[in-house]
Amino acid sequence: MKKLVFLSFLIFSFSAFSQGEVKTKIQWLKFEKAEELAAKYDSDMLIFFFRNSCSDCNRMKEETLKNPEIIKLINENFFPVMLNGRTKDTIIYNGKEYFNQQPIKQGSNFRHDLYHELAESIKGQYYYPYIVIIDGEHKKVKNIPGFKPAVLLKRILLQLLK
Repeated sequence: MKKLVFLSFLIFSFSAFSQGEVKTKIQWLKFEKAEELAAKYDSDMLIFFFRNSCSDCNRMKEETLKNPEIIKLINENFFPVMLNGRTKDTIIYNGKEYFNQQPIKQGSNFRHDLYHELAESIKGQYYYPYIVIIDGEHKKVKNIPGFKPAVLLKRILLQLLK
């Protein structure tokens, strides 16, 4: 009985103190959940598109998206989603199905239709990494193509929040 009481106390203590802990990473959501929450709370989604073989994407994940100020800014103001721009998964967005038209057996080097829909080309080229901000009504608020150091991404996001 004493062990049970002690164990209960221990579990309660950990759960009570973890409520206010500082987040040390971005709380990435599944696309469907972020879309639902953005509509429900009339807030913005932040979609980070990446490619597995992209050095700038990896650099942005390791440097920019691990910066404590960026983590706090994104977690407190957006419903964040991280998506592979070449995923083979079918994604439903705004009631429409998006998929990668390249057959699975042919590899994963063709962009996903959702990336193509949301990202804007620059002089006919599509860039990775790519961040798209979308409001709760499925309207694009901002496109942020390419690698951004923490200082620059912070400035861009803060301008959006004004």
